[in-house]
Amino acid sequence: MSEESASASRPPARELERLRAEVEELRRLKAVDDLLETLTGVLDIRQVFDRVSEISRAVLPHDAIALGRITPDRQSIRVWAHSAIPKGFDIPETVPLPDPTVVQREWDFMVLDDISADETLRRQNAPLLKYGVKSVLRIPLKEDGMIVAALNFLSFRPDAYAARDVLVAKRIAAFVHLALSHHDLAEAARRAAEAQERTRQLERRVEGLVAALAAHGRTSRVIGVSASWKDVLRQAAKVASAETTVLLTGESGTGKEVVARFVHSSSPRASGPFVAINCAALPDTLLESELFGFERGAFSGAHAAKPGRIEAAQGGVLFLDEVGETSPSVQAKLLRVLQEREFQRLGGSRPQRADVRVVAATNRDLAAAMARGTFREDLFYRLAVFEIRLPPLRERPDDILPLAGAFLEEIGAELGRPAAGISRDAMEALLGYRWPGNVRELRNVLERASILSGGGLITHEHLIVPAPRSPASAPSSPERAGTVSPPRATRAPSLADLERDAIERALVEARYNKSRAARALGLTRGQLYGRLRRLGMAPTD
Repeated sequence: MSEESASASRPPARELERLRAEVEELRRLKAVDDLLETLTGVLDIRQVFDRVSEISRAVLPHDAIALGRITPDRQSIRVWAHSAIPKGFDIPETVPLPDPTVVQREWDFMVLDDISADETLRRQNAPLLKYGVKSVLRIPLKEDGMIVAALNFLSFRPDAYAARDVLVAKRIAAFVHLALSHHDLAEAARRAAEAQERTRQLERRVEGLVAALAAHGRTSRVIGVSASWKDVLRQAAKVASAETTVLLTGESGTGKEVVARFVHSSSPRASGPFVAINCAALPDTLLESELFGFERGAFSGAHAAKPGRIEAAQGGVLFLDEVGETSPSVQAKLLRVLQEREFQRLGGSRPQRADVRVVAATNRDLAAAMARGTFREDLFYRLAVFEIRLPPLRERPDDILPLAGAFLEEIGAELGRPAAGISRDAMEALLGYRWPGNVRELRNVLERASILSGGGLITHEHLIVPAPRSPASAPSSPERAGTVSPPRATRAPSLADLERDAIERALVEARYNKSRAARALGLTRGQLYGRLRRLGMAPTD
């Protein structure tokens, strides 16, 4: 072959140079794959970051690498990991983001040839310049199109990086990002496992407390299998160990005193007294004397000093039921008890220490009461440090039958003749009713049914519930009158209607014996008379 033809068969010099560059690029990329072995199985990349730097330096020379993560407010950078360098590269844990818009712009890489040569670059990269860094190659790490971190290759020499280094830097950054994702997943799994364990511990504690209450004969009080009721007990168990004031909200008859006793029984004050007072059952002047006590001669008839409920609850829990019904003067004195932990008896001049934990309850909308000016805003915020809403029985139908079974056991023991059980049609009726009076109404209905059944099987016909009062409602059909059925959809009964109906039922069942009716309602005879006056009902009604 002639020299001329041999020369024509050789590739041009530029082509050879391009091929050599491609081979070199492939060699560098293949060398980066060694990172996979280093990062495999590593859950915290910070533990091997020096090794990452060592492997990367062979194909992309640098003096240090640093991984920065954008903080949730996207205003700062948390230096997540960095390699050691001879000068001792002591980077602070968090640095402000020099240009917050950089995480909003679309960019794939950034090459800074000399950060000391430009005033803006010097200002934006002051922490790096402080340690002698001159040039930077920065690769962003993105999730769902949003920049969440950046891998920085740092050099003490200017012009250390060029466009040819970008592909290798991106390959290294991809492996680092993968390891970072594994770390985040493992961390999320760890936090989820810890949360589940805390939940299990809390549930075990709730179960233990329920069992302890059952041993004291209050089993049915905390019976419930619904998620909403279990959530109430979990919240109560959480707050029980603190001295925090608790506000229980919800409709009448949902079991607020039950939860208050649960908080007391599971708190450090369990060995102290639990003292309850219904703020709506007493006139204002009588409520003040009952709460704070009085000195001899404080008012007409005060022939001797008498301690109040606050003194009786010393070292324990004071339960203020229907606290939304208190007068402004009582509210002011309650605020002093909560703020200063002291009070004075009526007619007294010496302040006394109030070593009590307050648990309050209301079925009123206290926010609306504050707007009307009938309830103090400062008292509300003192009471509602930890608020627990109790769901009405219609929102927890899974609890109806378990509660019914527990109530029948209690009622059977009281009557001396336990019911034989509940028929299927009676169960369906219980589940189909809306229970405007909630758990309290359920127990009353079952007590009456137990009496009517005479110790036999409770059927649908024994479940007598008066229809809610409504002026616009038509008479009920004769064949189902008085049996458990959904209320007519004419007008939602008010709480006063429901309370009036409950009192009327109790009076009828007690043959108008006030003492017996009061016991059935869980009231004293005086409290019953107070309710009758408030509802405009004559004692002979």
